[in-house]
Formats: sequence, C-alpha cells, structure tokens
Amino acid sequence: MVAPHVPPLGSKNTKLRSPDDTAATQRALAEYVQSRDPALRDLLAQRFDRVVQWLASRFAHRGVQIDDLLQAGRIGLVEALDRYDPERGSQFLTYAISMIVGEIKHHLRDNTWGVRAPRRLQELSSLLSRMEDELTARLGRIPTVAELAEHAGLPEEQILSAMEVSSLHQPKSLNVIQTFEDSESSEEWQDLVGRADPRLEAVVEYDPLYHALEEMDDRKNWIIRRRYFDQCTQREVAGELGVSQMHVSRLEREALVELRECMENKADLVHV
Repeated sequence: MVAPHVPPLGSKNTKLRSPDDTAATQRALAEYVQSRDPALRDLLAQRFDRVVQWLASRFAHRGVQIDDLLQAGRIGLVEALDRYDPERGSQFLTYAISMIVGEIKHHLRDNTWGVRAPRRLQELSSLLSRMEDELTARLGRIPTVAELAEHAGLPEEQILSAMEVSSLHQPKSLNVIQTFEDSESSEEWQDLVGRADPRLEAVVEYDPLYHALEEMDDRKNWIIRRRYFDQCTQREVAGELGVSQMHVSRLEREALVELRECMENKADLVHV
C-alpha cells in the first residue's frame, strides 16, 4: 500500500495550525466530508498528527522504529478521514483513534513476530493476558486452561495453541544461558539443540535395500543379513547352514547380484 502524503509539522500552511482552533477544525472537517478536497485532507492530517504521535509513543519499545509506527498511524488517520461519516453519530476523534490504533497494531503483528503465526492465533494470544488478569481477579488464583477456554468460548486446544504462539513473538537467542534448578550447571541453548542421528539417516538411506531383501528368498536373505549386518565370516555362516564355505560364497554372489538388479529397477521406476 502506498503511503498517503501527509504534510510535515513544519508546513508553511497557517490555517488550522493552532491546536485550540477546534471550531476551524470542525468546519474544515465538515467541508472535507462534502468536497473530498485532497488539499483540505492534507491540512486536516496535519492538524490531527499530534494524535498520531501520542498513540505511536504508546507502542514504542516493541522492537519497531518509531518512524514506522508513525507511518502506520498516519495511514490510519488518512483512512479515517476518507471513511468518516458524521451521520453515523460518532465523533471524528473517536473514530480516528480506533483506525490509527488498528493500523499500528496490524503493523506490529505483521512485522515483529520472529516466526509468523496465523493471525487468529496472534490476536488470541494478545487477549490471553487480559483474560487471565480478569479471571485471576475474579477467582483469586491463576485460572486453568479449561476456565480460560470457557471464558473465551473456545476449545481448550485453541487456548493451548495461543499460549505456545506467544513464545514465537521474540525467539530466544541460541547463546542464552539455560540454568537448571536442580543443578549448578548451566549451558547455552545451542548446546542443548539435538544433533543429526546417523541411525535415523540410515533408515532412509537403506530403505531400498530393505525392500529388495524382502523380495529375496529366505536363504539368501539370511546369508546377506548374517554376513553384512551381523559381520559373520563365510566360514561361520557355512557352519550354521551345514554347507561348504564355497557354497556360501556362490550364494552370496548371487544374492548381491539380485539385490543390485532389484534396487536399480526400483530406482528406474521412481524416475519414470
């Protein structure tokens, strides 16, 4: 969205510059509702810019530059000017504050999350702390998940998801020291991150081999497993089968050829 032009506070326009000139402001606002004159809109935006600055300051120190908050707030102000309808009975300032705060909050939701989460969970997460405070004051203790869910009229699963989402707002650095209550030792988070398990990687790597073994006759399957999985010698395998070592060697060669052909055929089918 292209940001609308908003005159700076130091504009040379003298009309509406006095913060106490409320009568002139109301006249200009009424005139703008009828004419939709862009120049008049710029003057009104300048007049109400102090409101944007005040509201933006309330959302400062949340990891976003104040200039970005001001820009979002000014977009909300201009949208309020364009959409305001006095026939609905609301005061312009009330309507404008709602629009300005809404744009600032949208900007914060869209730009301050370390990991993006669904907007409905973001909004529910922001409401949870307020609901928890209300129930704590009413019950005299911290509410349970079931009580929060009943208060919000939502399933417990959504409440739990919203609680987890709050940890995504500003992820912890891997260099943060994690201290354990039952131990004097402490480690950085990066030292606790799991490492690749070669045995799990082998499951994927050897999956074609396992399927090929299943299609082999039982004797050859058993020989291959004893030779290459259990690390037995040909003499040991021959003794267990009650045959000569030469016979085991021949069966092993045949089995390896069959395995290779079976795995190559499966690979060709995958790439077809």
